[in-house]
Amino acid sequence: MTTPGALDPATAVLAHARELAGSDWDVLDGPDTVAAVESITAARSLLDAALLRGITHLEATDALRELGWASPKDFLTHLTGGHKGTGGGLIRATEQLRDLPAVQAALDSGQVTLPQARAIASKVHTLPRVPEFREQVAAAMLDLVATEGLDASDLQTAFGDVVRTLDPDAAIVNAEKERVKAERGAHHARHLRFTEDGHGGVKLTGYGTLEDAEKIKTTLHPLAAPATAEPGACGGTNRQPGEPMFDDHGFSTQTPCLTPGCGHDGRDPRDAGARLWDALVDACDRLANSDDLPRDHGTKPRVIVLIDQESLRQQIIDAGLAHEGHTPTGARLSATTIRRMACDAEIIPTVLGTESQVLDVGRAQRLVTAALWLALIARDRHCAFPGCTRMPLACDAHHVTHWADGGPTALSNLVMVCRHHHTVLHHTPWAVRIDLDTGQPVWTPPPRATLTSLHGKITYHPARPRAA
Repeated sequence: MTTPGALDPATAVLAHARELAGSDWDVLDGPDTVAAVESITAARSLLDAALLRGITHLEATDALRELGWASPKDFLTHLTGGHKGTGGGLIRATEQLRDLPAVQAALDSGQVTLPQARAIASKVHTLPRVPEFREQVAAAMLDLVATEGLDASDLQTAFGDVVRTLDPDAAIVNAEKERVKAERGAHHARHLRFTEDGHGGVKLTGYGTLEDAEKIKTTLHPLAAPATAEPGACGGTNRQPGEPMFDDHGFSTQTPCLTPGCGHDGRDPRDAGARLWDALVDACDRLANSDDLPRDHGTKPRVIVLIDQESLRQQIIDAGLAHEGHTPTGARLSATTIRRMACDAEIIPTVLGTESQVLDVGRAQRLVTAALWLALIARDRHCAFPGCTRMPLACDAHHVTHWADGGPTALSNLVMVCRHHHTVLHHTPWAVRIDLDTGQPVWTPPPRATLTSLHGKITYHPARPRAA
């Protein structure tokens, strides 16, 4: 059905619903009232089915983001005026019913109501991921609705009996439980260790679940593919058949390159293990250069050097005479390694006092100090966006009035938000301010859109500010 084809019936239904809401019920006798209520209930079930279809299509578009909504869940909760989680429940219902086409078809045809369909879907999704078994259980519960008229509560109660009837020996259920138990044991035993060998190397050992291993391999294998090149691109050349090893002047006819094991034929000289290690380092470099890692409130310190920056740049490092440095993880590095890392890092020069206390730490950009960050945690506790509870480790300090616009880096101009809602603040109509009396963040959502005519015209009404 095209968008106009769906919109026209929707506006027509709205018109009839308004007419029905204003009808004079006193003119109906008892039997007619029963019939009217039954018709309204049946229509409501069909409208619920249509709503879920609409939600599925809504998630596939960017219309809500253009209106400033962070997610369909928030929009649906706001639109329905329901309890917190109402929107999430509707989206969860669409996802669960997508895997149970028989239940979805029963909802679309009016054979079951939305509460019945959600009761069946939510229970079936607690079963092992065996599609045939899930479909059998769902079919049996649909049959209970058709033959016995069970409501949502009765369906939840009958679920256990249905499962025992279809799996009397609990072979399917127990097999999944044992698998889950084994996976849980592997998860609890997970570890990763780096052991330095004292000779400039490190040994990596670890253990984890098969699921985690698949994620790691899926990420690393594309990066571990052999890197081929044109023959001789390494700078070396092979001696041709019949060509003497030395020329008339006594020089070798084979030009060496600096890659051990290189055949100068364009093939990758690394074995599979070396390529996999390089892929791991490459993946870490890519992640470090992205915006996905938790930051120290805006900075990206790579190297902390207990030496003045000018010396690092000049001849002392080049001569190998500088003191050893250390990384934020505690690993000690030579001056040569520090210089190589510094080519792609923000150097954080640290000035120490006579008793090694930190007197001053340089910074590459504006920072929220440690003391100010602790005060922000004490005030906001977690992401301050309404309904979000992401922990401080996953949050940023957002300037209410942008720093570039003269906003101070002060508690009265800061709010703690997670990375997602930080993006929402910068790219949507959501707004936040700090209440001068309470010192707490106050949020203003985008205007609420309301259908105000029979022709689908949308009117936006001002939204009320609300505290986090």
